[in-house]
Order: sequence, then structure tokens, then C-alpha cells
Amino acid sequence: MQNGRPSETARAIGHIRARHQTAENGLIFNDPLAVPILGEPVLPETDLDRGLHPDVVRRRRLYIAARSRFADDCAAAAIARGTEQVVILGAGLDTAPYRNAHKNVQFFEVDHPDTQTWKHHLLRKSGIVIPDSLTFVPIDFDQSTLADGLAEAGLDRTRSAAYIWLGVSVYLTRPAVDATLSYITDHAGSEVVLDYFYPVTSTPREHTTDQLQARAESTARLGEPWHTFFTADEISSLLKSFGYKQIVDQSGSELVATYDDRAIARPTESGPHVIHAYAA
Repeated sequence: MQNGRPSETARAIGHIRARHQTAENGLIFNDPLAVPILGEPVLPETDLDRGLHPDVVRRRRLYIAARSRFADDCAAAAIARGTEQVVILGAGLDTAPYRNAHKNVQFFEVDHPDTQTWKHHLLRKSGIVIPDSLTFVPIDFDQSTLADGLAEAGLDRTRSAAYIWLGVSVYLTRPAVDATLSYITDHAGSEVVLDYFYPVTSTPREHTTDQLQARAESTARLGEPWHTFFTADEISSLLKSFGYKQIVDQSGSELVATYDDRAIARPTESGPHVIHAYAA
């Protein structure tokens, strides 16, 4: 992203989540705040969609809806087990903290200061109330660290937390991914929901490779290129090396099929995967 401006991919993903409400009536992920928070008409096509086949656009929209639903479900399950802290890394226009019905659960939204300034403006414009149970954590990683930012914000590392880390890792360098996972896994009792991409060239289906390459090029045009990729074995080994014993990994199509029985699950499909990892 460019300094002084909010993340363009955060804006695009916000529109894609909102488009799911209008195109599929929230079939997979029903979010009543997804449209209002935009403060503008829902785009039928975002900068991330241009040049892609309409079916690819639709399937990505369903995947983004499914990963948001999955994150909400995992956070709800953690809260039911007694977790009272949820950290959203790269929050963008995520609305989970504003839909939170648990007053004893504290949410922390981590994002770049420019993106959070923009989000504050949208929240005021839409009339969405910022709850007392939410703390914003603006972090410019050129100036601070995740550990320092969350410590200053009041995250209690002696108590369990659920970390939601979606749509971020592919944009980071491998050392930054490792450092973030090290911080999360060093938090006793923590669990994490994250997504990752297979290497673009790993799939045997040429047309799928072309589609993923087009998606990578679309984010690069917005100034947010992809950097880090994993295979399922690689990310599993990394998480295990940090101490996580339970790792549930689903391909994008598997995740969509969890919530839409009309969808076809492809367990070995390359492209995006979502993981829920925890220690016990």
C-alpha cells in the first residue's frame, strides 16, 4: 500500500463482502453491516476483478465470504470455551467487533494507521457505533512492532486469545510471516485462523495457473504485490515447529462447500487455503 492512503485491497475486499450480500443475499456469510460500512454504492466489479472470468470472480467472492464466516465461527467457539480476547490482524473493513454480542470479550483491530483513519471516517459516516469492547491498534511496521503495538493497546498475554489473520500473509515477506506466527504461537492458549496461497505455478491445470497469475497481477497493480506462498506440507511443518499440534487445513473450495451444499469441494485444489491452528 502507499503511505498516506488506505489499503486499496482492503477497500476491494470490503466491496466483495458487501457484493455477497446483494448478489447471493448473504447465503454463506450474512453480515448486516457489510454494505453500510462502505459509505458508497456496492461495486459490481472491483479493481481486483478486472480481467478475470466472471465465474472466477464469483468463486472468489464466495471464498471471501466463507473465510469470513469461518473466522466468525472459530472466534465464537473460542469465546464459548472462555476466551475473552480476539485480535484481528489486517482488519480492513471487517465488522466482527461491531456485531459482537459479548460485552466481556475485547476485540483488537490491527491495521496500518492510514487504513484505520479511513475506517474511522467510514464508521462515522455510516453511523456504526464503535463499541467499548473494541480497541484500535494502528501499527506502521516501519516504526513499531506487533508486540509493542498490542502491549500498548492492553492485550493481556497471560490470558488466551483468538487471532484472525486473513488476506495478509501472501503480501508479507517470509521473515515477516515467521515473526508474526512466532509472536502468536508464543501467546499461551492462543489459536489462529489464517489463510495462505499455494505457489502460483504449483497447480497442474494451466487455466488455473493463468487465473491465479491474473489475480496476483491485479493486486500488484494496486501497489500490494504477493510475496509469500506455502504448500500444505510447508505451512503445517512451520506451525508445528512453533508448537501448534492441531492444524485443520481446508482448500478454498472445501471451505465454500462447508456452507453451500451446491458447491463442489476439491481437497487438493491449489490456490487459497484456510487454516485453524491451536495447541491442544
